[in-house]
Amino acid sequence: MAEHQAALPNELWIRILQSLDDDESIADLWTTGRHVCTAFKDATESIFRDRHLPKTRFEFDLGNLTEGRNGRPLPTLPASFEFVELSEDGYTATFRLEDDGALEELIAPTKERIQTYIESMDIADPKHSIQIRRDVLDGPIPSLSFDKNTCEMSCNWRDLFTAFYGEESLARRLTDKWLDTKMAYLEELKKKMARGEMGAERIISAAILEIGSGEDICRKNARRARIRHQFRELDGSDWNPERDGDSRKEGDALRKLKILKQLASNEEFSDEEYSDEWEDDDGDDETDEEGSTDGEL
Repeated sequence: MAEHQAALPNELWIRILQSLDDDESIADLWTTGRHVCTAFKDATESIFRDRHLPKTRFEFDLGNLTEGRNGRPLPTLPASFEFVELSEDGYTATFRLEDDGALEELIAPTKERIQTYIESMDIADPKHSIQIRRDVLDGPIPSLSFDKNTCEMSCNWRDLFTAFYGEESLARRLTDKWLDTKMAYLEELKKKMARGEMGAERIISAAILEIGSGEDICRKNARRARIRHQFRELDGSDWNPERDGDSRKEGDALRKLKILKQLASNEEFSDEEYSDEWEDDDGDDETDEEGSTDGEL
């Protein structure tokens, strides 16, 4: 009986899957690739734990503050949390309040408002954002707790990523389907440019406007689907955005998320240079092999 081919070691799977490092592939890797088999699950979680979890942060808008620095009013009381460590069992991630030189008198209200926010979080109108690398959403933070003494918050990082990338993947799928319906429109723009009816600049502007508006609609629908799911999990209610939502608050939230995502898209991460380093290593290996062959000849 033929021997079964040995499975690839986990370290090699990690190296292979790490090459899927663009934003869309990252989301698909967690939502789809992770469920292929145990080896993929272990490798994927290792990648996200080591590379993406440290690039995860929370931002909270804790409302208006009547007095700020030098007695001047502050429009909002912000709070940022950055990843610091994992629990021994590997399930819980801890994030610490970022110390940006804020006045000492702001610490107490920040602690109180964070605690109040967590206890009475509004599913339909969240006042926080989650950034994982260049993606930004305002979805749930599973098993969230806050320690007022250490100014640290903790959550289940796997459940966090599952909720986050579930919404992100849905938004991308909806956008792809919407783009498929616009192919005829884009082809007509190309024909108009070929006939000289529209210049290249107008064509590009029209295409960007059309595509951008479509993506905004798809992200809104994905966010609504997530909120609907949250309400069903909470109390079984059937949340309807037209009946139960607030269009003004929704519009404000979507605009803010869009700005935050644009800002995040410009961030650079040093660990993204890993693929080039591997290519250099591979090149060195090939050179060494060629050199040894030449020596033997």
